[in-house]
Amino acid sequence: MIRVCKAELDDAEAVREVGLKTWPVAYDGLASPEFVVDGLAEWWSPEAVERGITKGITLIAVDGGECVDGDEERGGECVDGDEERGGECADGDEKRAGEGVGDERVVGMVGLGREGDFWVMWKLYVLPEYQGKGIGKALLDGAIAALPAGTSRLLLDVLVTNEPAIGFYRKNGFGAARSTPDRELGDELIWMSRDL
Repeated sequence: MIRVCKAELDDAEAVREVGLKTWPVAYDGLASPEFVVDGLAEWWSPEAVERGITKGITLIAVDGGECVDGDEERGGECVDGDEERGGECADGDEKRAGEGVGDERVVGMVGLGREGDFWVMWKLYVLPEYQGKGIGKALLDGAIAALPAGTSRLLLDVLVTNEPAIGFYRKNGFGAARSTPDRELGDELIWMSRDL
């Protein structure tokens, strides 16, 4: 059973492992090997992951265990037809990306942050062997629910060649962004947005 909950600093290494295991697969054939190496170093370093957890919103998808009554701040959406019951994640040392330590492991993550006046989804990744099971959708839904009240739009940037990701985002209500941060994306990336 999969559940989505807020990441804590104790989860940083498991979040990082999702990126290290997913990025090379996600961008194989879409971007240069240098892009992957540079991106892993810049966006998936221990410091970058910890910064995302402490300064933004980071949620994790955890496989194993049960959804239990927990505090509302921890999120807790159950996936695979299980009843949503609050869902608190266990201690960080019980969760490891792709490895079954105890009976839980982190199998996906989503990270959001502010850029100017905009909320931007920077990362949404699910381990390859867990893709196609509704986990990405559950993470996206959890991310939207975690945004501050009154947030009217969520943006993201995506490689123009990443047709699977673009298709997923379109299927989930994203389209061409009407307004964006001032940062130029160049020819390799496009902005997408979803009105909330």
